[in-house]
Amino acid sequence: MDIFDTGSQNLITIFDGEVDYFEKFVKKYNIVWKTEDKLKQILPISKSYVGYIVTPIRRINLSPKYKEIGFEHIFRMYLYVYSYKSTDSFGVLDVGSSCDDVDIASLFFDSLQRNIQTGLIQLYQKTSINMRSIRGKADFVKTYKRKLLNKKKQVVSTVSHLSMDNLYNQLIATALYKLKHVRTYSSIASKLLMYFDGVDYNIQKGSEVLELINFNSNTARYRQTLVYASMIIDDLDYEDMGNTLGTESFLINFDRLFEDFVAKILKDIPSEREFSTWSDSKSYADVISQGSKIDRREYLPDIVYKFIHEDPQHDFRPTAYAVLDVKNKAYSTYKNADVYQVITYAKLLSSKKMLLLYPSFYRRRPDELHLDPEIFNPSVITACFINIADRSGEDFIKSVEFFVKTVELVINDIKE
Repeated sequence: MDIFDTGSQNLITIFDGEVDYFEKFVKKYNIVWKTEDKLKQILPISKSYVGYIVTPIRRINLSPKYKEIGFEHIFRMYLYVYSYKSTDSFGVLDVGSSCDDVDIASLFFDSLQRNIQTGLIQLYQKTSINMRSIRGKADFVKTYKRKLLNKKKQVVSTVSHLSMDNLYNQLIATALYKLKHVRTYSSIASKLLMYFDGVDYNIQKGSEVLELINFNSNTARYRQTLVYASMIIDDLDYEDMGNTLGTESFLINFDRLFEDFVAKILKDIPSEREFSTWSDSKSYADVISQGSKIDRREYLPDIVYKFIHEDPQHDFRPTAYAVLDVKNKAYSTYKNADVYQVITYAKLLSSKKMLLLYPSFYRRRPDELHLDPEIFNPSVITACFINIADRSGEDFIKSVEFFVKTVELVINDIKE
């Protein structure tokens, strides 16, 4: 077998002729490859990675770590985080049948070609140009200066014209330019790039640009294409193998995506915007050696509720009414390390509530871990669950709403 399931990790068997490729691969993805594993020609890789690796010899698929879901559910979470708006139709969140062999580039090409047949998006852009006669919105001050200088084209005007160079097409062109460097897709990517002549293809972070786009009835057909393009820009990488063209890997960090997914739900849906995330960690301890500070330790909770940066009731230290930690561990709740972590966060932030947030495959009610109240305050850790396995977009949104309601009831001590 190419890959073995060891429980917490996937174990890839390295074939002869692949060592050089995987040495570059682990460096690129910052994966530790121990010497003893390399000598045995095996590579342990975290189950948080979903996608595929294409070596010079073969293709290795990395499926989601839960048998109850497929890549289509991962795609929906990505779409929800970076593209979905509350005004959108539930239908855009429907998922199709499960497929173990996912090829993100082929999905992108198929979707893009359908849109090309319908017509590419052109938007009006305003441009300042010099002309001989007045047209558009004239800038009379600049025009007067050019007249004094006796310029041939004296009128400075702002005119509108249709342009292909917009965010929609920039996402597509950037993804195509990246795929042009992959041996398997170079030919078709080069052909499709011809449709996007003059379009900028230097987008660095696809998901950030995707969030800026508001789809309407005329552009909704582009949504799927642009989500694929964003994923290719952010998560597909290629490796030159001594030629101008190389092979590729497409890996999504499912754990990180799940954290972003839960954070977006709690920050956007509740009517009161009391849930928040931090952009930077905060220090909680110093490492002292021979009387000198040599290092420090920091903490960064996933989500906080009613955070106060400098709370006058606690000597102007940071506080939060509740601290919530997201764990992508559907099969194993209340792991000791996770319990220790959320207890530490609660102590540092003088919190009254501690929550651990997990994925589930049905609408599941919360359960509780009761600690010794003589030692711990607060002494209850509540686990809340978000169902990620719904098929229809409507049911998915209902599960999201059920999750939000559950979290709010727990924090506010309300019994149904």
